[in-house]
Amino acid sequence: MPTRHLDAFFPPRDGSEEFPRPTTFDTFGRAGTAHILTLETASCATVMSLTFPEKTLKSKQRGWRRRHERYRANFPIKASLLREEGYLEIQGRCSDIGQGGMGTVLTAEVAQGEVLSLQFQLPGNTEEILVRAIVRYQKGFVHGMEFLGLTVERQENINAFCEGLTPIP
Repeated sequence: MPTRHLDAFFPPRDGSEEFPRPTTFDTFGRAGTAHILTLETASCATVMSLTFPEKTLKSKQRGWRRRHERYRANFPIKASLLREEGYLEIQGRCSDIGQGGMGTVLTAEVAQGEVLSLQFQLPGNTEEILVRAIVRYQKGFVHGMEFLGLTVERQENINAFCEGLTPIP
């Protein structure tokens, strides 16, 4: 497979496809060659590096982990929250669930930090679950909720439901 290198700082000097890699020095003063990210494509390999926003995002993601596993789910939910005009009921669907909370798509936007009541029935279970939750993430109609004050019984119901599901990576 032919290799094509693209690099603004170190282009080929003699018109060939190969170019000399820059010399680098480690902390002990030993010379070496720079490591450059190479992506394989169908026709050739392209040399590139990550942009600053990509590097920043990648470094943040490395240290970030959920406290509890999340599992893909799909069932209807009803959310209600107190507004100045009174209680507002919002319909929605659960997209993922775990011990600590759930991801939802609601028919209205709810601001991050607002506390609401969630009412839902886990598939395969006849019991209706009513739990308080706080919005930890919101982007458009997609919301990430953290359960508040979950009883042991409710926690066991959610854990039993999640056992049959595959975790989201």
